[in-house]
Amino acid sequence: MGANIDISQIVENEFRIGALERILDKVIKKNRFKIDGLSQDEIENIRKDVAKDLNKKYPGAGLDYNSKR
Repeated sequence: MGANIDISQIVENEFRIGALERILDKVIKKNRFKIDGLSQDEIENIRKDVAKDLNKKYPGAGLDYNSKR
């Protein structure tokens, strides 16, 4: 039962979920009466914010966000 857990995958999942939550929230707020997506810059800023939050949550983990752009 002692399965090895890859902590990097857990952090990656938290990052992606956190970014998706914020993207979805922003899309909902922007689209009250029209269809209007987020710019790539807005999405990148969200990712940076999520990475900052994860660094606060796991200060000793040495997490580093590298843009996928």
